Amino acid sequence: MYRYIEASYKLFINNGDELQLVEKTTEGNPVKFYTGLGMALDAFEENIAKYGDGESFDFTIGKEQAYGDRRDNMVFDIAKDHFMKDGVFDSANVHEDAIIPLVDETGNRFVARVVSVGDDNVRVDLNHPLAGKNITFSGKILVNREATEEEIEKLKAANHSHHCCGGHCHHDGEGEHECHCHHDGEG
Repeated sequence: MYRYIEASYKLFINNGDELQLVEKTTEGNPVKFYTGLGMALDAFEENIAKYGDGESFDFTIGKEQAYGDRRDNMVFDIAKDHFMKDGVFDSANVHEDAIIPLVDETGNRFVARVVSVGDDNVRVDLNHPLAGKNITFSGKILVNREATEEEIEKLKAANHSHHCCGGHCHHDGEGEHECHCHHDGEG
C-alpha cells in the first residue's frame, strides 16, 4: 500500500551527546512524497508512515539504514582540465565546498562536493554528506493518507525519483540550514 505524506520536520545529525541541526522544512513548505517509490530513505518512510494527521514524531535512523559509512575510495582527484570553460578553469562553479554534477565515461551521473582545488587537480568527494552519521528526524505530520491508484500510476509512468534530503537548502550564515523538498504531484 502506497501512502501520500506531507510533513514538516527538522533533521539532526548525532554528534556524540548533542544533536546538530542540518536541515528543516516548515508547515508552509513541507516535504511531500509517496511511500514505496524510493522518494525517501526506506527507514524514513517506515518510521514516518506510522503517524497520523496532526501527530508529532521523533525518531533516529542509524547510519546503516541511512547513508552508510563514509568510504575513502569515494574521495579522489580529477584533472583540473576537465573543468575548463572556454579554455579557462571554471572557478566560479568549481571551488572548495561547491556541489558539482559529474558524468563518468559510461554516462552515469553523480553529485560531488569539491574538497579542494590544487594546481593540477580538483579533489572531489562522492560520499553523501550524511554518510557515517546517525540521523534524527523530529516534526509533525500534516497529511498521511492512502495514495490513489491514479497518483501512483502517474508517478510510475513519469519514472519520478526524489530523495527527501535532496531539496533546495539555504544557509543563514549562522550554522543553520533551511531545506525545502518539493513535489507538486505532477511528476
